[in-house]
Amino acid sequence: MRRIGATVCFVLTCALAAASIPISVGREPIYDAVLYPVNAVALGLSGALILTHRRAQPIGWLLTVMGLDAAFVEFTEGYGYHPAWAAAATAEWLTNWTNYFGIGGTAIVVLLFPHVSRIRRFAVGVASVAVVLLMVGAAFGHASDPAFGSGVNPYAVDGLEPVYLAGQVLFLACLLAAIGSVIVRFRRSSGVEHQQLKWVAYALFLLALAAVPAIFWFNDSALVQIAIALVVPLLPAAICVAILRYRLYDIDLIINRTLVYGVLTVLLTAAYLGTVLVVGAVVGRGSSWATAGATLAVAVTFRPLRARVQDLVDRRFRRARFEALARVDAFVDALRAGEADPEDLEELLRDVLAQPGLEVRYLPPGAGYVAGENELLVERAGVPLAIVGGPQGRGPEGREPEGRGTGGGSRLREEVVARAGLAIEIARLRAEVRRQLAEVEASRARIVAAGYEERRRLERDLHDGAQQRLVSIGLTLRNAQFELGGNPAIDAAVEQLGVAIAELRELANGIRPAYLDDGLDVALRELAERTPLRVDVHVGAERYPSDVESTAYFVACEALANTVKHAGATGVAVRAERRDGHLVLTVRDDGAGGARPAEGTGLRGLADRIAAQGGRMRVESEPSAGTTVVAELPCAS
Repeated sequence: MRRIGATVCFVLTCALAAASIPISVGREPIYDAVLYPVNAVALGLSGALILTHRRAQPIGWLLTVMGLDAAFVEFTEGYGYHPAWAAAATAEWLTNWTNYFGIGGTAIVVLLFPHVSRIRRFAVGVASVAVVLLMVGAAFGHASDPAFGSGVNPYAVDGLEPVYLAGQVLFLACLLAAIGSVIVRFRRSSGVEHQQLKWVAYALFLLALAAVPAIFWFNDSALVQIAIALVVPLLPAAICVAILRYRLYDIDLIINRTLVYGVLTVLLTAAYLGTVLVVGAVVGRGSSWATAGATLAVAVTFRPLRARVQDLVDRRFRRARFEALARVDAFVDALRAGEADPEDLEELLRDVLAQPGLEVRYLPPGAGYVAGENELLVERAGVPLAIVGGPQGRGPEGREPEGRGTGGGSRLREEVVARAGLAIEIARLRAEVRRQLAEVEASRARIVAAGYEERRRLERDLHDGAQQRLVSIGLTLRNAQFELGGNPAIDAAVEQLGVAIAELRELANGIRPAYLDDGLDVALRELAERTPLRVDVHVGAERYPSDVESTAYFVACEALANTVKHAGATGVAVRAERRDGHLVLTVRDDGAGGARPAEGTGLRGLADRIAAQGGRMRVESEPSAGTTVVAELPCAS
C-alpha cells in the first residue's frame, strides 16, 4: 500500500508540475516557470525512492507530500495569473498559504534526518506548530496582502497578524536549531552516519551560499533567482542519497571538486580582471590586446594553479588521500633513483590503503583477465599489467573505503594505483623475468634429467647387451683353447677381449654406476675404494632424488680425479648432508692447494653441471692449505 500511495502521489506531482509550465510561461520568467516545477518533481521522486527502499523512514512520506504541495503551489500560482478564469482569485489565495507547508517542511526534514532523537522530536513538534501558525496567518491574516495581485487578501480577518509573526519567530528558531543540530551531529558522528550528514551539510551549505545574495538582490537579479532555483532541489536529492546510501562516499569527491573549482574560479577571475586592467592601462582600455593577454594568462596558469589548489584542498580536507598519494609519489621517485625495491610495492599499497588482504598479481604478456568484484585491472598504454584486489577493510583514518556504492571498489585505491602505474610496470617486468628464469632453470633441469636417464639406458644396454656378448665370446674362446691346446693366436685374442671388456666396464661406470641404485653412500664408498688415496666417506643412508645423487656422484668423481692428478694429497674427506633443503657435498684434501677454477675446464665443467640443477659451487684453495670443493644442490624434502 505504501508503494501504491507513493506512486500515486508522485504521478499527481508530475502531472501538476507539467500542467503548471504552459499556464505560467509568459506570466513569469521562463526559468521560474520551469525550474520550480522541477524542484517539486525532485521532492516527490526523492520521497518515492525512500518509501520504496526504506518503508519505515518517515522522511519519505514528508518529502512525497512536500513534492505534491510544491507542484500544487506551482499549478495554482500559474492558474492565478489568469484573472478571467473561474476561481482565479481562490487559486491565488491557495498559493499564498499552502506554500508555507513546503517552506516549514524543510526544517522538519532536517530535524528528522537520518533518525530522530528525543530532543529533536520536541523541535519537530515546535516546527509543526510554526508551520500551522504561518499557514493560518497567511490564509486569514493581512500579513500576506503584498503577495496578492490586488494587494489585499480577500479572506483576511482582522487581528491575526500576531499569529503570522509568532509563526515566523518559531520557524526561524526551529530552522536555526535544525542547522545547528546538523553541525553538532556532524562533528560528533563517524562512519556511515558521518557520511550521511556530510551530504546534508553540503546541500545546506550551498543553500546558505545562495541565500546570502538572495536576501539583498533576489528581486533585482535574475542570476540570483536562477541560482536559488537550481540549489533548492539539492537538499531532497542529498537526503535521498544519504538515506539509501547510494554512492555514499562520493560526497568526498563532490566536496573536493566544489572547493577546487570554486577557488580556481575565483583566482582565475581575479587573474583575468587584473590582467585586463594592467594591459588596458598600458595599451588603452577596450583594446583587444587586453582581452587576448588576459585569456592567455588564464590558459597558461590553469593547469599549474589547479594542481596547486588541488594539493592544498587535499591537504586540508582529504588528508588521507593526500598522504596516500604523497607516499606513492615518494616511492616512485625512490624507485627511479634506484633506492627502492619494486617488490615492496604490494606492502606499500596495503599500508596506504589500510587493506591487509590486498594483493597485486602480475599478468604475463597477452593474458586475458576480467577483474571481479573488489578487483582492479591495471593497464598502461592499453597493456594489462596486473590485478589489484582483495577484501576491503577499513580505510585510512579508520574510515570505510571511499567507494562507488555499498559494494563498489575504492576510488582512493583507483587513484593510488593509477599514480603507482610506473612502479607496477617495473615490478611486473621483474616478475616476468623471474618467471622466465624459473622456466629456463626448470627446462635445464629437465634436460639434465633426460640426459641422466639416457645414460642409464646406455649403461643397461652396454651391461646387458655388448658386455655380456663379449664375455660369452671369451668363454667360447677359452673352451676352444682348452680343446685345441695352446695356440698363440687364441691366447692373443682372449687377452684383447679381456682388455675390451675392462674398457667397456669402465665406460659403463662413467655413464652412471649401478651402485647409485643402492644410494649415494654405497656409490661414494665404491668410488673411494677405486681411488689410489685414503678417502674418508661420511654420507649416511639418507636418499635423495636420482638426478641430485647422480650430480653429487660425478662432482665427487671429478674432484677426486683432480686431487689425484694435481693436488699431491695424502688423504681426502668426502661428506654429504642435508642442510636447509639442499644436499651439501664437501670434498676436502690436504694437498698443495692453489687451484684456480677459472683457468681449468674440469672445475668449470663441474660448476656448469651443478648450475644445471639449480645449485651452486664454491672452491676454497689457498696455497699450501689444501682444496675444498663445496657443492649445494636443491633437493625436495
